[in-house]
Amino acid sequence: MPVKTRFPKLEDSPKIYELIQNSPPLDLNSRYLYMLQATHFRDTCIVAELTPENGEAPSQIAGFISGYRLPENPESLFIWQVAVSSSARGKGVAKKMMLELLQRPALKSIKQIMTTVTPSNTASLKLFESLARHLKASFTEEMGFESALFGGDAHEAEMLYKIGPFHFI
Repeated sequence: MPVKTRFPKLEDSPKIYELIQNSPPLDLNSRYLYMLQATHFRDTCIVAELTPENGEAPSQIAGFISGYRLPENPESLFIWQVAVSSSARGKGVAKKMMLELLQRPALKSIKQIMTTVTPSNTASLKLFESLARHLKASFTEEMGFESALFGGDAHEAEMLYKIGPFHFI
């Protein structure tokens, strides 16, 4: 099935919630947050759909990326979550979403991507390393959030990764 990317819509939020719920180790946020991401933050979020070639079955959400511009540095895009459905993994959907997100007119001034990734989330780490190579940008790591900050949740530390500077065209 072909993959098409687009801006998220409010009516996507229940499917986005379900996608994140089925994508461990991602942290599941409230349904309300996904409604906000699909509306207030739609310029910095993206949905990938699998569209059946015969047009008989409805499209299904196969991926979602949420992000936002850093208020103190609007040239930096923080990527909050990247999720790809199990049926679409290993097909380059996450990288396609990232590259298409960067092409949006509202994000033309972005020169750096930031994200946090737990050490055990090797799929996300590989995605961001690949993206840095594609953008011919540096890729650095530092401590983001130590595990103790998550209280009794037994949450791994979140390492902060920075890609950039770059000039995406």
